[in-house]
Amino acid sequence: MCDVDSSISVVLPFVQFSPLIKEISDILNKVMDIYKTARHNKNITKILIERIASANSAVYILQTREDLFTSYYYKSLQILVKVLHNIRKFAEEITQYNKVQKLLGSKNIESKYQELCKEYDSSIEDVLELIKFQGALIESMDREISDKNVQMSRVIERVSEMQQTMQILMDDEGVDQTKIDNVFQETPLPFGDYEEADDGYRTERLRKYVHIKTREEYAFKIIENEHINQVKNQVSILKKIKDCQNIIHFYGLTNDGSKNYIVTEWAENKNLREYIKEHGSNIETRLKIRIAYDIAKGLNFLNSVNIIHRDIRSENIVITDHDVAKITNFKLSRGINTATGNMMVDREQIRYSAPEILRRGITGEIMNNDNRENIKNITKYDIKCEVYSFGILLWEIAESKISYSQFEDFLEITMKVIGGYRERFTKGTEIPEKYQILVNKSVDPNPGLRPMLSKILTDLQDIFKNYPSEQPNTSSRPDPFDSSDSSSPPSRKMTIDTNAANDETINFMEEFNYMTIEQAVELHKNNTEEKATLYKCFDAYAKMDNPRAKYWKAYYITKGWSDIKSQEEQQKLSAELFKEAADYGDEIPEAQLRYATMVMHGKGVKQNMEEAIEYFLKAAKNDHVVAIFNVATYYFSIGKVELGNYYIIKAASKGYEQAIKYCNKKGITY
Repeated sequence: MCDVDSSISVVLPFVQFSPLIKEISDILNKVMDIYKTARHNKNITKILIERIASANSAVYILQTREDLFTSYYYKSLQILVKVLHNIRKFAEEITQYNKVQKLLGSKNIESKYQELCKEYDSSIEDVLELIKFQGALIESMDREISDKNVQMSRVIERVSEMQQTMQILMDDEGVDQTKIDNVFQETPLPFGDYEEADDGYRTERLRKYVHIKTREEYAFKIIENEHINQVKNQVSILKKIKDCQNIIHFYGLTNDGSKNYIVTEWAENKNLREYIKEHGSNIETRLKIRIAYDIAKGLNFLNSVNIIHRDIRSENIVITDHDVAKITNFKLSRGINTATGNMMVDREQIRYSAPEILRRGITGEIMNNDNRENIKNITKYDIKCEVYSFGILLWEIAESKISYSQFEDFLEITMKVIGGYRERFTKGTEIPEKYQILVNKSVDPNPGLRPMLSKILTDLQDIFKNYPSEQPNTSSRPDPFDSSDSSSPPSRKMTIDTNAANDETINFMEEFNYMTIEQAVELHKNNTEEKATLYKCFDAYAKMDNPRAKYWKAYYITKGWSDIKSQEEQQKLSAELFKEAADYGDEIPEAQLRYATMVMHGKGVKQNMEEAIEYFLKAAKNDHVVAIFNVATYYFSIGKVELGNYYIIKAASKGYEQAIKYCNKKGITY
């Protein structure tokens, strides 16, 4: 477990975490490939895949948790990655055993497996807030799906990639809709496969249809011709998140010859506004909380794949016949990183619009083609605006009424909201205090003080799980939720107070402008930055357990570019750091070579030729040509000519000059 006090954690840019997220994803893919070709121990490997997939999906969604971009989590992820690499190696070893090895090594396999599981459990505890968040998202996955961790990880990665591709194409003025269609190839559904249900009428634009063969029910909603391309592009992506139970399932588009329709699943209990009007105070408190929790799961799933809905209100939430809440109507949805300064607010949206957006309308701050050069100064709709809208919706769910219904004039609502007015909870309400506090924070006039969507999700999860399931039956509507099917996440709660970070550490990182390790290495190679500044960078990340940083810190110490004056201390510390980097899998063969050299000469560590050769061989195995040459000379020195020839030829074939000279001198063909 990472022994770090989270209260003195330093905020880091997300670019620091991106390589770790990718590394965990790569490990998962490698182990899945190992499983496919495994000759033995497939069951154990499958269990290991589940664990890696759980870590992968949890860590992948870290990008939605800005509150966790800290040195504490950075170090925790470093440790987790190291454990996952060990799991990958173990999977490689046990799946390729021959029968004799398998027979002789079964106890060792079991022992090593148990050891790795303990290491995994220990390392995963330090990303518990992510695991808790992930657990809530997994609850939103279709219950019939097996391997939910793996499936969620795949969906999030796939949809995120599609969303980015779609946004690039849509932002490119040289790309027309035909090119987008060629990329995503959205095939229309055959209209003739469906017929309107006998009870199919709901509105002029929304009808219930049934599939002629399966008799499954679907919602057919008319799409205007001017919106067809926008909807088509969205459906291409939204179809891929059909496994999330709290987002309406999209099946595609169809046409009856005159009208275009978007086809989704049918929600029997209408939208949330109609549901509230129909059932009102008869909705039990626990069911209210569960509906809120459902919506939070859907919103966070969208956020995990970089989609902002931009129109969260009661009309855009539908309720199924099992009282499950689902998000629908994605007409205004956009990518998280997309500028949305031109978003107009209609009359009904005003109830849910954040004050900064309403203020923009009052001041005439709307982006158009004539003032795009001022886009940086325009208040954009972002995730904090989404949080505000959800906060208003949470109040409506709790109170079973429409917000600001006492005001008839929408301009009056606008001025009230901008002035700081918010709806209050009924005195003596059964709604838990934690829920009320969450709502009040979500609608704070200062966007920076509103909670993260992910924080809202985990808070609602706690509220729902802790709310008594058996209440006096004062309602005609029972709570249909059966919590026995869902697995509760770990109960331990972790909080990180990034504001409490000590000034000395923050100022220290500011001295190298929060550059990444990759940037520091590049500056070192180009010799365009002072060595003292680069050393501070490597030193900072080495203290956060980054193996590459440990290598570079040790390298700088050996070159005399550190603030350590004593030669004895320089050698001792650099040897320790080289070894730690060398033992981090086989990722840094240069560290293996340098540690081997120090052990061979007894610098900073006790001289030990056997250990030196062990690390030379590790580096040689990882194709480090200098190590290959050193191994060759060692074998020659102890009379093992055949091994010496093998390694010297290998070094010469890689173009190593000293090896080439040796081969030429001895007449060795390479």
